[in-house]
Amino acid sequence: MRKIRLQRAGDDRLAARFAAELNRAQHSAATAPDGFNLILAGPGSGKTRVITYRVAYLIARGVPAESILLVTFTRRAAREMVGRLEALIGPVAAKVWAGTFHHIGNRLLRRSAQVLGYGPNFTILDGEDQLDLVRMAMEDAGLVGSGKLAPKPAAVQHALSFAFNVQRPLREVILERNPDWEEWVPNLEAAAQAYARRKLAANCMDYDDLLGQWARLLADFPEQRAKQSKMFRQILIDETQDTNTVQLELIETLAREGAGNLTAVGDDAQSIYRFRGANYDNILKFPDRNPGTSIFRLETNYRSTPEIVAFTNASIARNASGFEKTLVSARGKGVRPLVVPAADVHEEAAYLCQQILELHEEDVPLGKMAVLYRNHHDSILLQAELVARGVPYTVRSGLRFFEQAHIKDVLAYCRILVNPRDEPAWRRLLLLLPGIGPAKASALCTHLMASADPLAALATAPTMALVPAKSKGFFAGFVADLRKVEAAKPETNPAAAIGAILQGGYPDTVKGRYERPENRIADIEQMAVLASRFDSLERLISELMLAGDVYGADSVDGDEPTDHIVLSTIHQAKGLEWSRVFVPRLVEDGFPGARSLTDPGGEEEERRVFYVAVTRAMDELYLTYPQTMPRGGRGPTLLTRPSRFLTEIDAELYEQATLESDIDLSWSGIAKFKGPGEPSSEI
Repeated sequence: MRKIRLQRAGDDRLAARFAAELNRAQHSAATAPDGFNLILAGPGSGKTRVITYRVAYLIARGVPAESILLVTFTRRAAREMVGRLEALIGPVAAKVWAGTFHHIGNRLLRRSAQVLGYGPNFTILDGEDQLDLVRMAMEDAGLVGSGKLAPKPAAVQHALSFAFNVQRPLREVILERNPDWEEWVPNLEAAAQAYARRKLAANCMDYDDLLGQWARLLADFPEQRAKQSKMFRQILIDETQDTNTVQLELIETLAREGAGNLTAVGDDAQSIYRFRGANYDNILKFPDRNPGTSIFRLETNYRSTPEIVAFTNASIARNASGFEKTLVSARGKGVRPLVVPAADVHEEAAYLCQQILELHEEDVPLGKMAVLYRNHHDSILLQAELVARGVPYTVRSGLRFFEQAHIKDVLAYCRILVNPRDEPAWRRLLLLLPGIGPAKASALCTHLMASADPLAALATAPTMALVPAKSKGFFAGFVADLRKVEAAKPETNPAAAIGAILQGGYPDTVKGRYERPENRIADIEQMAVLASRFDSLERLISELMLAGDVYGADSVDGDEPTDHIVLSTIHQAKGLEWSRVFVPRLVEDGFPGARSLTDPGGEEEERRVFYVAVTRAMDELYLTYPQTMPRGGRGPTLLTRPSRFLTEIDAELYEQATLESDIDLSWSGIAKFKGPGEPSSEI
């Protein structure tokens, strides 16, 4: 282990922590020399610790914190790393440029948007806003009313985004993935151009633009490329295996044009986002693209027992592609994973519930257990069983807080004050007014967008002439409400702006339009509390629009109950861990899915998804499958085959239970959930 040389005050203490808290492989990776480095970090190997110590090492060596770019896959990961870094080196940690690609892109584009034809006050479109603009762009391209088989806006939106993220022509992507659309390809290409024009006219960017416009800055404006390359002397990128072509090219461009220092961290065996455009070769061929790359391997697993690690090693060994690695557990002896065949899907769900209850009776907290499934619909029966037994659970899916309708309404008020040309925000608010439908909202938006100042044009006679007679009173109230919000000086006092919205007519809209209005108004009040932390309305909006990570991994906040069992898709569980993990529905054509097996590389990606699932377990791993299932969920019952991800593993690496002899599944034998201080009861 080489001796590290540091330059900051307190270096001796930091060096001592390096020696005490890092193993040999971690120490070598954290103190890697300048240049291009690839750190292959297996599950539970201390990846976050190594990245944190790497940044601390660079700063202690004299690299200014503000010249370090740390790109993470989720905002949660960025917060965790900066928090750990602050514990190591103090407040200077906050100067590091840390965040997701979209977060970093947003910060950089705010500085240079005018070069690209945007205003620095551009707003960010979420998925629903994008869908609205895509629908209008399709109208521009003559794609509305083309028959039942014509492409739908949501599918077109996905195709546009996928083509961008894989950097392939839209025509090529459509013909490969949606051959039935061939006759509409020219219209779809025209719709893509119309969508881009509408975004620029509205001074809005979608999530892909935060990458694409950043890439355009670097490619088309040499002075911008030189400026950013000089800004970042050291670049670190986490979860490299999940990046797409655009993302990695951005980072490699900055590194090559600048100081040439890039540390890529990840695990090729956990590359599971191909469906979103992630490029597996980004990590696999990193050394080929960057000759002279130093490779570091973190193979000591601190998370799981030796038995679980042996199982996970065997699970990924069948993949032909990937870096060679063998994890070794640092923990003491445990129990082998348990494979449980059930008669059918009902028995499988009942078994899972019984096992959860038994573990809870053994003092395993519910929050230390998780059921991880390949597809969300695989959880429906289990949810019904949990409800029947009164077991509290949390589903890691559904709408995030800032995706709820009432929160998006309030954000729309804020967005048009920051960016008066934000057409999707105008449409959302106008459609809230009684008597104004899509056609009238479009006419009003067209009129407002044609004016030099949409906010000023709002209260003029020409605008009022476009409002239906029965809506004029509501429209006048809307204008008055906007004036009150403007008077609250929202640019520097976002909390006052939200308070003004609550004091206007919007609460009545909530009461007349939405269920549980009291809860929704309470949500908005809490939103005002959150806004009090910001001194800029633009910053508040940007933070909220980027609050939900694009991949869904940040959908859970720190207030989630800890006394609920977690039900989660495997993709959303990535990076997390639980003491006991259950993986159900392990049958052929389910996991792996039949469709994925027809795609090149599909089986290997499905095996990596399975690998991610089983490596979440710390102490015990349960793998279940029903031996019969109804076809398509409703058709005749058919015999299943256990997943190849089970049958290809040596039987000595797991235990196998037989429900008839080992598990009591009678209704009288399954206890209901016993909360604190409650006696157990039987059904």
